[in-house]
Amino acid sequence: MSHQTFWKPEKKVKEKKSYSSLGQRKKSKNPIPDWKKDIFAHHQSRPSRADRAEFPLEVISELIEETQGFCQCGCGRKSTQTHHVMPRGRSGRGVKTNAMRVCDTCHDRIQTNEEELQGWITTYSLIYGPRFWFDEQDWEEYNRKQTARQRVEAEKRERLESIKPVMELITTAAGRSLKIKEVRLLEAMDEKQISVFENMLNDILGVTDKQQVPFGYGYFDD
Repeated sequence: MSHQTFWKPEKKVKEKKSYSSLGQRKKSKNPIPDWKKDIFAHHQSRPSRADRAEFPLEVISELIEETQGFCQCGCGRKSTQTHHVMPRGRSGRGVKTNAMRVCDTCHDRIQTNEEELQGWITTYSLIYGPRFWFDEQDWEEYNRKQTARQRVEAEKRERLESIKPVMELITTAAGRSLKIKEVRLLEAMDEKQISVFENMLNDILGVTDKQQVPFGYGYFDD
């Protein structure tokens, strides 16, 4: 009798299920729709700190042309490098107002001589202003902080002006100027509390004034 082979169905390899460290089955991630892939295509992220410290080629070219290729230290040698007057390690940016064309010798000397470095920083501060090393992003952040600081100061002045009548009443009653902690206590009160406190002081001072009026001169309390 001849050997007869039987057909067997091909085994399907089952996909292994992935589990998290807690033993829970991980959910498969849905594919990202095409419209979401390009949603931030137009967005440009801000340059990194290292990128902001690099001098653009046009800045270097302008400096070479303005200095005629000579070192700005006045040594008479040809310039080979663009020096950060405010060092990049101190947030000096790659802007023209922070750039200085120097030779190798002068560059090495300035970087190792703090006194000479500070001298050039002072010189550039007088020429370009106290924040000569700022780039556009620095100015944006600086102006935002200045605006916020001015708003806080204005609110503080307005608050002091609103509690000024109460401060004057307390000063009159106490016979002395208010201490800093006492002023801060008044500043911490809301408008309703200040109003109640002011009315109470007016009542107290009014009673005191009436009692101080001599009998027979206008007003007496029976």
